[in-house]
Amino acid sequence: MKHAHLSKFIPALAVSLLLGCDYVDQPLDTGNGGNGGGGDDVVRRVLLEDITGHLCNNCPAAAQIAAQLQGVYGSEELVVVAIHAGDYFSEPANPPNGDGSYSTNFQTVAGNEYADTWSISFLPTGMVSRRLFNNSITLSESAWGSAVAEIIGEPADLEIWFESLDYQGGSIETTVKVAVLNDLAGDHNLTVYLTEDHIIDWQYDNQASPPNVPDYEHRHVLRDNLNGTWGEVAVAGAASAGDTLTFTYTRPIAANVLEPDNCSLVAYVYNTTTYEVMQVRERKFQP
Repeated sequence: MKHAHLSKFIPALAVSLLLGCDYVDQPLDTGNGGNGGGGDDVVRRVLLEDITGHLCNNCPAAAQIAAQLQGVYGSEELVVVAIHAGDYFSEPANPPNGDGSYSTNFQTVAGNEYADTWSISFLPTGMVSRRLFNNSITLSESAWGSAVAEIIGEPADLEIWFESLDYQGGSIETTVKVAVLNDLAGDHNLTVYLTEDHIIDWQYDNQASPPNVPDYEHRHVLRDNLNGTWGEVAVAGAASAGDTLTFTYTRPIAANVLEPDNCSLVAYVYNTTTYEVMQVRERKFQP
């Protein structure tokens, strides 16, 4: 169940960012949820989507690059999501292996659709805010650092924050706010990911000996989309500075989630013509 509405806010107010994240048994107090503010001090955060697979032998090295980049910029400024997709490298073993290895299906409907949309034919690959870099949206891991550096910290046209997040009884309830900081043209959608961290499972890794690793730590794994593969309309045609959009969602947590305490929500707004992600925010269930 979802609801979105548009309101006006006072541009002179400072942005109060909800940097902390809580996993609670009662709804969060939204009084500290923050208000969208003037655009002068709001910078653009970056979404790195790492397209990966448990049978991709070079993917662990790419994951290390993503982790190193987060070490440089911080996990609040550079949000990483691992999307397991593709026909061979991310599929469960078929027929099943006798030892049970590679039996987990990390794929999602949305992840496979992204791989099809961008004709991803090799792994690892990634997208840095889905922005063109060297004339391509999909990038090898060697280009991620340069692509991130090109846009991170730019002045932002939008701000996103989670006004509330509650998980109880197997259901997620959250309110996401999007503030328009500067006049914006073009259609833009909001998409909300559910990710899970610290999943221990098999991974083929050519840096390891032996390369079949049974206790590999999978990070930032896409588990579900709260509002569909391509999200829903946030801006239709144009929006004016000072507008604030509010979206609320109530959804059962995905059945593939192993440990809700390790989950996060990732909300991002992208231009539906170019697919470029204009702003992103992650909120963990636990700080």
